[in-house]
Amino acid sequence: MDINDEIKDTLGLKKLDEIPNSVANGCISSGRGFHTEKGDIFVKNNKGNDALSMFVGEFNSLNAIRLTKTINAPKPLGIVQDPKSPGGAIVLEYHKMTRVTNWLELGSQLADLHLFNSVLEKMKSKQQNWIGRPPKSDTPFTETVFKKEIKFKIDDEAAYQLDYVDQFGFEGATFCGKIAQNNEWHDNWIEFYARNRLDCQINLVIEKSGDREIIEYWSNLQLTLDRLFKEMRNPIKPSLLHGDLWSGNVSQVNDTPIIYDPASFYGHSEFELSITSLFCGFADDFYDSYFKKIPKEEGYEMRQELYKLFHTLNHWNHFGNYKRRTKDIMKKLIQYCTN
Repeated sequence: MDINDEIKDTLGLKKLDEIPNSVANGCISSGRGFHTEKGDIFVKNNKGNDALSMFVGEFNSLNAIRLTKTINAPKPLGIVQDPKSPGGAIVLEYHKMTRVTNWLELGSQLADLHLFNSVLEKMKSKQQNWIGRPPKSDTPFTETVFKKEIKFKIDDEAAYQLDYVDQFGFEGATFCGKIAQNNEWHDNWIEFYARNRLDCQINLVIEKSGDREIIEYWSNLQLTLDRLFKEMRNPIKPSLLHGDLWSGNVSQVNDTPIIYDPASFYGHSEFELSITSLFCGFADDFYDSYFKKIPKEEGYEMRQELYKLFHTLNHWNHFGNYKRRTKDIMKKLIQYCTN
């Protein structure tokens, strides 16, 4: 019995025929599409020891994004264990994807995803006096973002199924690449980011490379992180994030953007944009449409450096590169925070 037999058993399938030219191999996992009698599916395989945990995180991330009905993401169908290795596979609905051209829509929909939780809070507050399921409404809610009113309509089914999240984190681990992310809940964003993102990556760097210089940089930086947020006029509210939104994790189905391979958590919306500019590939239209809905806050540029630091550390731990870039960012942040 092989993993394809496991997929058939799990999904109740008889037919599993590979779709020509559907192979998509990444640096962490490999995948391909299949025709079945119940529709086309995409199977992503990984033989590593953490594969099943990684796919559970992806499954939960995709479900969370899809429930908001703000932006398109593949529907996860199941997770199966590979009988011949410690790994397994995640099964998703199949989409024939092309490169993104509708950048305006992608930016607008990503902003909607980031605004969803804050608007949901208002909607739940308004509905708290209803007994049972509240009636449907076509009236959009208004979210004030930096004194700018944004009209936002939440899908009634999404509003009924979801609760407002008032902390930073996520239910269970997610994986950015092959590294598990600690998503333990925190009330404070700066504390969450320092402990659950940067500290974990820096400890891995030290463990793998024994680099002593980065210990000194981190000791200085973590004492002054809060200074990067002093100029903000508004409190940071938890936003549902994709978590790994580089250009390789976005595509288009017909004219509709689609995002995939998420490592979701509730965090600061600005974090999402750091990887889009670090590795490039996103058109100006994307940023224009995003910032129309969520304008930049004071101090945005330096906080972007702080958020890029996570991704350069993550690449250092995965591939051994970005060492110099990581240290340059840390020195730049220390200089800014201590002046």
